[in-house]
Amino acid sequence: MAGKYSDYLPSFKDEPEEGDKKERDFERFAPWVKEAFKEGSRRPARPLMRIAALLIMILCLAWSASRPSKIKGVLLDEEHPRAAIPIGIAVGDSPPWTVDGVRSVIEAVQPEAAACLQGWTQMATNEDGMVVAEVVLTPTGPDEAAIYDQVGPIPGPIANCLGRAIGSKSWPVPPQTESVVFPILGQKG
Repeated sequence: MAGKYSDYLPSFKDEPEEGDKKERDFERFAPWVKEAFKEGSRRPARPLMRIAALLIMILCLAWSASRPSKIKGVLLDEEHPRAAIPIGIAVGDSPPWTVDGVRSVIEAVQPEAAACLQGWTQMATNEDGMVVAEVVLTPTGPDEAAIYDQVGPIPGPIANCLGRAIGSKSWPVPPQTESVVFPILGQKG
């Protein structure tokens, strides 16, 4: 049953003693609340909140691990539109999945891809003056390719030329799906 309004007001004594100063305002609270306000005391732990937070983190990490390319799409959003291009697949031995292996393929692909962009007047570049390409590699080989920041449609002959150039070399095969982003034109310096 509910009590009177005055039952919920803090009670004050005329002259509280020195040790009683902290207790006077908290007389109406349960003992666990009083203990939380004692000097040097911590709030009681909330194990269910910790478990809930841990489960949310695990779910987010599991989702991001199952969709690696989706995370990049969420992070890049609309600021960097992505235009897919057809990709050819080269036959031959794949270089090792190392930084040097990926870098060597990129260096071999860049001149051929840059030649495909010659004469394209509607080509857009990013803020750094680069045309950036992406290749999505799977354990079975290249899966798709795209270029970023192109606001208009890519003409068919240019898209096909870029796909042939990017797919003309054997790409390294990663153990899981990976995305390789590199500039076709321009260098970040």
